[in-house]
Amino acid sequence: MTHSIKKLNKPWTKAKASINKTSQLEQVRAQIEANLSREEYQKVAEKSKNSYYSN
Repeated sequence: MTHSIKKLNKPWTKAKASINKTSQLEQVRAQIEANLSREEYQKVAEKSKNSYYSN
């Protein structure tokens, strides 16, 4: 019985590590997307501000 549990525990540990890595990668991707969105918003806001004051 103990041997069976050990056999199952190894793939479980690998799967758990993989899930954690996937979660971390998704968090990093979300942060990158948020930063890009902010940069794009700032560019649009600056262009909008410049065109408002130039009229």
